[in-house]
Amino acid sequence: MKLHKPDGYKDLLVYKRAAELRLYVQKLTEKLSYDEKRRIVHLNDSARSVKQNVVEGWKRSTTQQYYEFLSFSIGSLAEIKEDIKDLFDDQKIKKVTHDFFTEKCNELDYLLNRLRQSLYAKMQREGTLPMKEKYQNLKNTRQSEDEFLNKLTKEAGLKRLENGQYVPE
Repeated sequence: MKLHKPDGYKDLLVYKRAAELRLYVQKLTEKLSYDEKRRIVHLNDSARSVKQNVVEGWKRSTTQQYYEFLSFSIGSLAEIKEDIKDLFDDQKIKKVTHDFFTEKCNELDYLLNRLRQSLYAKMQREGTLPMKEKYQNLKNTRQSEDEFLNKLTKEAGLKRLENGQYVPE
């Protein structure tokens, strides 16, 4: 059995990048004027949320819960990206600052999504996908099989009768 390090999340690149982004956001918001107070609070809360949800997900007891908490991180990251875009559009930050944050957010978005994909694959291997996901996968598999069978039937010049028999067209 693999040992789960209690603070193993600190070794993850996604955690390290989230922690860096939080500090970058904090430094940015310190430079914004007081009239941006609401956005300052929101940016800092969102940046903290990205990192904290990685930690909380790591500490959860199931892979499914970890997977879900990463979704919260991705949502908070999207809020940061939009706030940065709005700050630029409102001419509160320069293009170089906008581009810097956009790049950092895109990198972190990629890392979070890759980790989610990895956890999803793990749940598939373990058979621990949520019932909704299992059903959707089964439905997609059946739909693909039906499409394949229909294609073969058509290529063979056959048609399917209501009783299930195949006859030449």
